[in-house]
Amino acid sequence: MVYTSAESESVVFTGVSGCFAGAATPRAFWKATLRKQCFLEPFSDSDAGRLVESLLPDCAAPEVCAALGDNFACRADHIPLPTDLGVGDNPDFWFAAQLVHEALVDAGLPPQPGSGRTDRLALYVGYDSGFNPAAVNWMWHASAIGQILGTLQRFFPNATFDQIKRLKKSLAETLPLMKRRQVELARGEGVVRLLAQTFGACDMACQCAMGEASVFAGLESAANALRLGQCDVAVVVTLQPPIPPVQMVGEAALTPFSRHRRIAPFTDKADGTLPGEGGAAFVLRRLSDARREGTRPYAKLHGSAVVAGLPPENGGLQETLRRALHRALRRLPNGFRDIDYWEMNASAIPEEDAAEKAVLKLMTTNRGAHIPLVALGSAKTAFGHTFTAAGALGVLKGVLSVAHCVLPPSVTPVDDSFSPSLDPDQACYWVQEARPWIAASTRKRRLAVSTLSRLGRAGAATIEEVEE
Repeated sequence: MVYTSAESESVVFTGVSGCFAGAATPRAFWKATLRKQCFLEPFSDSDAGRLVESLLPDCAAPEVCAALGDNFACRADHIPLPTDLGVGDNPDFWFAAQLVHEALVDAGLPPQPGSGRTDRLALYVGYDSGFNPAAVNWMWHASAIGQILGTLQRFFPNATFDQIKRLKKSLAETLPLMKRRQVELARGEGVVRLLAQTFGACDMACQCAMGEASVFAGLESAANALRLGQCDVAVVVTLQPPIPPVQMVGEAALTPFSRHRRIAPFTDKADGTLPGEGGAAFVLRRLSDARREGTRPYAKLHGSAVVAGLPPENGGLQETLRRALHRALRRLPNGFRDIDYWEMNASAIPEEDAAEKAVLKLMTTNRGAHIPLVALGSAKTAFGHTFTAAGALGVLKGVLSVAHCVLPPSVTPVDDSFSPSLDPDQACYWVQEARPWIAASTRKRRLAVSTLSRLGRAGAATIEEVEE
């Protein structure tokens, strides 16, 4: 297919998939959102809490988590699983493959196994897990056993070479066998490479390791590639697999976790967030291609952006988020005034909440009485902070909101002391119950999605309805 570059070419979502705690499909996710279900439950693995408390006594260990549980799976009839699949393999790859497969099927582009090519497909993967089972097995075989033996030799200097050799062999036999596939999938680049080979992403395949903003980096790259004619189909997938105890220690060192059992953003009890797990995938195409093939898109991607590098101190978080929103809104004639709904970060981390409230005040100043109030919400209160998949969680909720013409509610506690408190003089409100998204004939349904990290990184995207 010959395509001429066009900066004004519209890019649309034609397929989606998602799997989070308690919601294995986008349909289940949407139903749970409308019902205001919360999936934060007590940790089944208490080792994580004990590790955090022993290694980082000044940090809070989360008591609850929105865990994937049995939803962290892959169907063998969809994705060919190895017959020798073992403990040392990385299940994150097959989880990502399941998400990509379901998104392509939803877009009417079912993969053809063995074809090696899928409509000039580009793939953007948001994945950065250094503690997957394959990586841990690799580290044990290559390093941990050596450290254990070195320590034992210090305590038993008279041990013979044969004794140490037999002990090393015994320790190695207790671990899963090392295979070439495991070494390849232990690193993110290996996961991306094998995903590209599985689905025939012969035009472009890259890793977007930008934390919670990964999905926005992928969406921006995918939209540019589609507009430049570098591909005909782009898939953006981000995932946060189950969090092992060793990774939870690192997250607790960087992310304040709440000592409450709920996420309470924009309140005086906002002392931190709570972890979650899951992933989502999106298929993007040019609007002209979708219409020619009779595909009805979910929504249009108007803009996406990631901003990183500004120091988080002295208002740096506020400026980072403002720049990300400004870049994502640059294609709209009236900027934030054209936005009716904002799917916020709302992590309940005090620094992030303060920056978001400051940007919200800036964006809603002089909005005008003839412009609707901005509806606010966040999926984190129900599904937790899904870290690498946090942006994808918000994008999935936003795409489905536009497709169903509904302003979705967010989980809010019954206790009024936990309900979000916003400035009554601002032109905004927190969506408490699901309501029809009624828009004037001269105004399209548009929303903004954003994420923010206290480490100094922000991502944003604008999504709007597709005119018939």
